[in-house]
Amino acid sequence: MNSMNHILIGTIVYEYLNEKYGIVLNKSRFLTGNTCPDHGISFLRPHKMRYCNKMVRRKTEKLCRNDYQIISAKASKKLGILCHYYADFFCCAHSSQFSGSIRQHVRYENELLQFMRENYSAFRGMDYVANAAVPVSVTEINNRMRGLIEKKPAKEYDFGTELFCAIQACAILVLSVSLAILSQYSQVLQQELGMRKTA
Repeated sequence: MNSMNHILIGTIVYEYLNEKYGIVLNKSRFLTGNTCPDHGISFLRPHKMRYCNKMVRRKTEKLCRNDYQIISAKASKKLGILCHYYADFFCCAHSSQFSGSIRQHVRYENELLQFMRENYSAFRGMDYVANAAVPVSVTEINNRMRGLIEKKPAKEYDFGTELFCAIQACAILVLSVSLAILSQYSQVLQQELGMRKTA
């Protein structure tokens, strides 16, 4: 996907998770994260599942292990970077089935962006995650994301389904990682409060 589509998807995910689940990210850093993989060295390698799967899994594990406060700028940017890759994984132009040239790839992404712009308010009004549960482990998050990718529709030019699935995957990812981080933060806070009571 092109950068503008990543910004629009990131904005929808940010607003959706804030309004429905009360997840507050640093918006500017989150949106920066959504676009920065296209402006760095990783741009030289296509953002396809077969090239990036291990790296994305490692980044998710590292993000869940680190002691971030969910509203921190650093965590928000890292979540945006992960969203960038997952959105690309759902873009048909980034799939292994896409056999077009670079020019056709760019044309496909421009048509996808045009569809997003024309239907932006409809995408903003959709429900992407029916219910939320704190993930048991990072492995559960990674397996769930892989399951979404394996079930993705493979039909080209079904822009509505492609964009819905990309937004849904990003919303599920950010929500799952946020809940994992908040759960860890809550446990640490409870331990500290317990130690203060005994002191």
